[in-house]
Amino acid sequence: MQADSSTSRTYGGTGIGLSISRCLIELMGGEIRFISRPGIGSTFSFTALFKVGQAGADGDGDLLRGARLPTHFKGMKALVLDGNPVRSLVTKYHLQRFGIEVDSITSSKVALSMLNGMDGFPTEGCSVKDGIDMVLIEKDAWGPGTGILFPSQVRVGLFPRGPFLQSKGLLKMILLATSLTAEETQKAKAAGFAETVILKPLRASMLAVCLQLALGFCNRREHLREPLKTSSPLSNVLSGKSILVVDDNIVNRRVAAGALKKYGANVICTDSGKSAISMLRQPHNFNACFMDVQMPEMDGFEATRQIRAAELANMDCTSNGGETLATKNRWHVPILAMTADVIQATHEECLRCGMDGYVSKPFEEEQLYKALAPFFEESLVR
Repeated sequence: MQADSSTSRTYGGTGIGLSISRCLIELMGGEIRFISRPGIGSTFSFTALFKVGQAGADGDGDLLRGARLPTHFKGMKALVLDGNPVRSLVTKYHLQRFGIEVDSITSSKVALSMLNGMDGFPTEGCSVKDGIDMVLIEKDAWGPGTGILFPSQVRVGLFPRGPFLQSKGLLKMILLATSLTAEETQKAKAAGFAETVILKPLRASMLAVCLQLALGFCNRREHLREPLKTSSPLSNVLSGKSILVVDDNIVNRRVAAGALKKYGANVICTDSGKSAISMLRQPHNFNACFMDVQMPEMDGFEATRQIRAAELANMDCTSNGGETLATKNRWHVPILAMTADVIQATHEECLRCGMDGYVSKPFEEEQLYKALAPFFEESLVR
């Protein structure tokens, strides 16, 4: 928990690092401790149980864990664009492990000529010249940030599609990056990149998940955990509901949106409290909202207070003093906090500002469902 909790943070992480660390340490049979002194700092320590490694074991972490490499990418064709030959070779190696046919190009001019269907680019030894399914572009391919602007120079309709995309008609541009700022994320999205960014260092398990998201494999049941199963008709209460997710961290937004969409909800995301106030201004079509507590400029508490004040003003104008439960429910949108700080004081602050509950980070998809379902179950039973 930050020492200064009176103002919203402008810099820093998502606030869930310690919570995740505690979960990981407990899974390893240990515990985490800390000593904190105001004005000096904090020292954290932990214990864990480890097995003695076997001599000569393969150094690949994914193979050590016995993880099987995915097979659903086999036969797909990819093009890697990176001006750094060594970095490009590493990316190519990881993709080839999945059975993907990969070619790499280090020159931006050659890459543009190839993708724009121009003559004069070298095709000898190029296995993907007859069609590709995805283009992976390093963010700093030819200098800081140069890869982000690359898709805007490509006339994607001219290049033949690979076997996977022949039926879909979409060429996937996927960004590779060691780190990405919020501004760079917006630029990448505007340039035409897939929303999923592959962050380095590359690991087989994470790379597989990112490719599944970018290429749409995650719509297939075999690649996902099944949603919460129940024989009750209430299991469909979120189907068709419009949910607003407010969080300044893009990863948190994607995780929450992905979980809610599995239950049939329509999800819209935004990254600030001010934006949430605007989107929840009456009339709106949202049935519920998940609100991050810590956000820059305006935190979730203040955003909720302003939303509730606007709801109250609308209710006063339309009810003419005759407030009823039906009138109140008409204007009141359920708002649930998303926070890694689960101390009692935070819970009380959520209720004081007008929130209807909270889910703790890191969260499971079932937590989001169970937190929202009670608000819709009553109307379904009726």
